[in-house]
Amino acid sequence: MTLIAYSQSEITESEINQRVQKHIPLARKIAWQVHGRVRDLLDIDDLIQIGMIALIEAAQRFQDTGEATFGTYAAIRVKGALIDHLRSNFTLSRLAVQRRDSIIAAEKALKNEGRDPHNSELLAEKVGIRIDELHDWQNQISQAAKKSLDEIYDDHSSWFADAGPSPEAVLLTTELRQRLAGMLKRLEKREALVLQLYYVEELNLEEIGEILSLTVGRVSQIKKAAICQIREWMNDA
Repeated sequence: MTLIAYSQSEITESEINQRVQKHIPLARKIAWQVHGRVRDLLDIDDLIQIGMIALIEAAQRFQDTGEATFGTYAAIRVKGALIDHLRSNFTLSRLAVQRRDSIIAAEKALKNEGRDPHNSELLAEKVGIRIDELHDWQNQISQAAKKSLDEIYDDHSSWFADAGPSPEAVLLTTELRQRLAGMLKRLEKREALVLQLYYVEELNLEEIGEILSLTVGRVSQIKKAAICQIREWMNDA
């Protein structure tokens, strides 16, 4: 199957906008899937922006000839843009990745012990290195360059605004959504993230498990527990 793209002059801006609006969830979903593989190294917001830019470019170029749907073409373009970004900016060596994992493990250990995981002295001691070595490691880990998207990305652009109702908007009234937003902040970080990925990003349990390095069963348990907790809070309110 051949994917055929045409110049922007053959389609209207309205058609471009419709394509982008309809496939924003697809671009966000692909960005989250990629983020699941490099979540400690690249920011999800950057990946989403790159995916959105690729989606717009795909909408500008593609014309339906019956050989492939726009969704198929857009998915390939978005994935390609994200992979290109990783290849050009993800410069960490295997040693740097090992050092990153050591720091993450030390941070988790300090947190479990009730100590500040961001205290450089404690963190260096837990890793077993000097503070200056810790700073060198952290600098090495963060050296993957991130190109600015300011000239392309515009928060006020209609191409980046999702006009469709979110799952929460469909299910809840404005008052309930406000209450829910406050309760989400009270959840554990992982519980809130599972709900966000499931209801907002519309990922399935298997995809969420891949992102969080958890089994499908564990993701289901976290989701169920979070929902039960929110229901309990809402009943008590």
